[in-house]
Amino acid sequence: MIDFNILYSRYSSDIYHFALFLSGDAVEAEEITAETFARALMGKTPLVSATVKGYLLTIARNLYLESLRSTKRFMDLSPELPDTAPPLEDMASLKTELEAVQAYLQTFSEIDRAALLLRVDGVAYHEIATSLNISLSSAKVKVHRLRLKLVEWRTNREL
Repeated sequence: MIDFNILYSRYSSDIYHFALFLSGDAVEAEEITAETFARALMGKTPLVSATVKGYLLTIARNLYLESLRSTKRFMDLSPELPDTAPPLEDMASLKTELEAVQAYLQTFSEIDRAALLLRVDGVAYHEIATSLNISLSSAKVKVHRLRLKLVEWRTNREL
């Protein structure tokens, strides 16, 4: 059995970044990360994925999907409310680029984003297919197409 502190220190950053790219919200990503490890610690079912990281990423994705379902019940805030975020001009260029990538990724379906982010995290294609309940070839195609779109998007931004 793996010590929980070792498990958390080894994978918490990966889980947080995965959740951040799925949700696009740092606070929600922190909540998903915390809940992922709580569920992994308290879970009564055996590991389904071939790796611990794959298992944790699957839990995080399921938590994100649960949060999507629950937020459908809430109303959007009025656009007339003041924006308390600092102006983009004051942010460093890398942070601006990261936010732009996050926003662009939000335009794709959740399953496409999840496939790409799982692959970026080093998860094997067969594990991606299992986690997302899609075929192996579909997992490869989704990752490949989204990578091509990201390259095209970045090229167009630089022009």
